[in-house]
Amino acid sequence: MSLLIIRLLVFVLVFWAGWRLWQYWQQARPSEKTSDKDDPGPKMVKCQECGVHLPADEAIQSGDLHFCSIDHRDAYQSSSDKD
Repeated sequence: MSLLIIRLLVFVLVFWAGWRLWQYWQQARPSEKTSDKDDPGPKMVKCQECGVHLPADEAIQSGDLHFCSIDHRDAYQSSSDKD
């Protein structure tokens, strides 16, 4: 009976040591998920005319409004003038 208890204790000790090594290895390597959170990407804005989303640095801005092209800006402004 005592041999069975010794085997069980050795198994538990080996399992615990393996678990600790696995945790250490997980913490030591750089995580790819963390780097994605650090770089959310460019700010996206919506074209007022067609609703397409595009990066803010590529958008045509007119006041607080954003447009995907000059044609859409002009079309939006001409439709606003008619109303």
